[in-house]
Amino acid sequence: MIRLEHVTKTYTLSKEICQVLTDISLQICEGDFVGIMGRSGSGKSTLVNLIGFLDKQFTGNYYFEDKLVEDYSDDELSKIRNENVGFVFQNFGLIENMTVGQNVELPLRYAGGSRQVNQQRVLDSLEKVGLSDFENQSVKLLSGGQRQRVSIARAIVNSPKFIIADEPTGALDSKTSLAIMALFTMLNQTGVTIILVTHDASLMTYCNREIKVSDGEVV
Repeated sequence: MIRLEHVTKTYTLSKEICQVLTDISLQICEGDFVGIMGRSGSGKSTLVNLIGFLDKQFTGNYYFEDKLVEDYSDDELSKIRNENVGFVFQNFGLIENMTVGQNVELPLRYAGGSRQVNQQRVLDSLEKVGLSDFENQSVKLLSGGQRQRVSIARAIVNSPKFIIADEPTGALDSKTSLAIMALFTMLNQTGVTIILVTHDASLMTYCNREIKVSDGEVV
């Protein structure tokens, strides 16, 4: 599904060229639960931004479903990202003045579709994460674990090909973290490809593959 060949990423800072990723080659197959491990500053977040179509400024080749990503326009990539990728972040990324249901529905608004169909997809997603009765609840009143479940419901509402979870348990206590990782495992067992980004080695027990990143290289 995802194939990177000799990908290198650089940027210019105060007229100096900084190399963030160096000659990255990897493959992620449909149904994988991949853990991307690395310390802060190792380049792992830059790598998943690239995989998630948030950054196309790199050298080398990125193939998604055997199609070269650089051949797509920015508008086409935005459409591909909305239809194929779900994002889950450490800080949840919820809009505070919206209800749970409105937050979950956001990707569907960009995709179009009827109100009735979107409403049912929101309810289905909330049921999968154990929040069936929370559609009209303000996110301001939710616990950290509940917020992350809303974030996951939003990530899966479009039935994406893969989910990028960037430090999804970083702001949670250990008990809540276990519950969130159990939820990712359940989603993976239903066919969703998971890309987990973390510096916590204990989370690798949930993954069927591990990719270690150090100083911008896969080691």
